[in-house]
Amino acid sequence: MNIFERIKALNFPKGHYIVVGSGILAAKGIREANDLDIVVTPELFTICKKNGWELKPWTKKEIPGNPWLKKDDAELMIDMNYNGVSFGVSDLMKEGEHINDIWFISLKRLAAFKQAWGRPRDFEDIILIEEYLKLNKR
Repeated sequence: MNIFERIKALNFPKGHYIVVGSGILAAKGIREANDLDIVVTPELFTICKKNGWELKPWTKKEIPGNPWLKKDDAELMIDMNYNGVSFGVSDLMKEGEHINDIWFISLKRLAAFKQAWGRPRDFEDIILIEEYLKLNKR
């Protein structure tokens, strides 16, 4: 199943979520996504929690965050945080990309998050993002 089918299978209401993390990399053919990281509105978060999504505590010490939900390979968060700033769905959509009727975090914003987090896999993705942006200047 491709990234678009995986996301659409969740049947989330439009305007209540944005795909973050490696989803944009898969959507643009940069690399495959191993899971789905999605920022959702507080309302959708509550609905998913009531519908059996598993509530997980935040354990990543290097990245600030709130409890999140997990079901299969999808992970839902209410926001993304870095450098003391919280970004919700509407914040991320302002500069996001709308591809095949799905909102994705922008490559530039994802690279900024990954730079702040500073994990080895983040730096690998930053290199891929920079190469993609260089080749696809508009």
